[in-house]
Order: sequence, then C-alpha cells, then structure tokens
Amino acid sequence: MATRALGERPWLIADENHAVELALKAQLCRERHGEVFAADAQAAEASEALAAAIEAEGVPLVDAGNLHPLDRAGRSVQEDLCLMERRPSGWYLAAASLCFPSRWRLGDKIERHVAAIHGPVAGYDGIARRVDQLFDRLQSPVWRRNWFVHGDPTLFQPVRPEREAVVPAEQIATGLVMRSERQVLRPVGPSGWLAFTIKTQQLPLGTLLASDERARAFARYLRETPADVLEHRGLAPAQADQIRLALATNH
Repeated sequence: MATRALGERPWLIADENHAVELALKAQLCRERHGEVFAADAQAAEASEALAAAIEAEGVPLVDAGNLHPLDRAGRSVQEDLCLMERRPSGWYLAAASLCFPSRWRLGDKIERHVAAIHGPVAGYDGIARRVDQLFDRLQSPVWRRNWFVHGDPTLFQPVRPEREAVVPAEQIATGLVMRSERQVLRPVGPSGWLAFTIKTQQLPLGTLLASDERARAFARYLRETPADVLEHRGLAPAQADQIRLALATNH
C-alpha cells in the first residue's frame, strides 16, 4: 500500500460535480440509509472530531436535523468517510458514510478487521502486515490512488456483477470508464482512531488514453500485470484483450 505525504495538497476536493454528487448522497441517505451509513457507539467522539476537522477546512456542514455527526459530515463533502479504530487485535472499520462504493457492501465490512476487509483484493496478503504498521505509525496525513475500469459509471455500486458484458475494442473509448479513488488517511480525534476518506473521480477510458504516452504505459501495464490483479481492477481477460486490440489499432 504505497502512500505519499499529503503535505500542502488539499485534503478535501470540491470539483465540477459537487452539487450533483451531494444531491445523490442526499437521495441515497433518504432511500437507502442502512446501506450507506453505519457507526458503532464507540465512534461518537472520533465522528465529532472528523466533522469539526471538515468544518475547519471551510466546508459548511449540511443542516439536516439531529443527525449523527459522521452522517452529517458525509452528506457535506464529495468524499466517502470511514473511521478506523485500533483494537487489541488490530484495526477495524468502526463507522462509515459510504455512498459511492466500488463493488463492496458496507454491511459486509463494518466491524471487520482491516485484513478481512481487504480479503478479496489480489495480492493483499503480502502487504497486510505493512498496512497494519502504517496505521500504527501514522502521525500526519498520507494519500494514494486506487483505480478500476468499469463499464457502468454509476457511483453507487455496492455489488459486483456476476457477469459483466465485454465492451468491444471499437467502443472502449466511451464504453468504459476509469474510476479513480483519491484516498487520504489521517489521524483524527482520540488516540487510536484514523479517518480514511475516498474521493471518487471518473473519466471515459478514451479520454485518459488519448495521449500516446499514456496509451503505451497502459499497454505495458496490461502486459506485465498478473491476471488476478487485472481482474480485481475490472479487467477480466476478455475485456483486457479488447483494450489491447484497441490500443494496438489506435496507437
């Protein structure tokens, strides 16, 4: 889990999709609240601290009645908000406002150890101990990017399709999206708590690969990356083959 110091980079980002995404969050909270929010009683102090930290960034919190502080904070920013708690046996997901999951259910992960949360992730077993050490030693914010390729641009995707249609080579430019997650990890509240925030951004794959340099780099990634890792990123063998064909044809 390679990370970099956040430094002077912004923690929270409000982009051109701000109004649309906050409206979608409000709708999901009305209609599917039990799927997008969960918090145990021990998370109250850390939730209040995270909400205060967001306000300190100049973000006004939504006025939505007597909400849990994490629920209110989650409706106020484009990022999804997770709170990790250090317990005797390791780090656990103790609370979250998660409206834009990338094919995982909050109900399946809440109150689980970080290793169990990442169980389906290819290659995670080899870095689990390093992730625990990173969490234990963290004193200032760090960030990383994660990414996937999906045929469905829907932001709320709690379920991985059993079978996903393969987008043919001639349609990948507009038929596939690169779904990128800007993930920030930072201490919050009392000792033993971390905030993990996720800003989801999407671009048509064709836009991302319009330059020859990026196209060559992506082609090299497809050649050199194990199939199980590609599949975790949404690139099943048949889909990866179609992207390779498109890259060979257009670049």
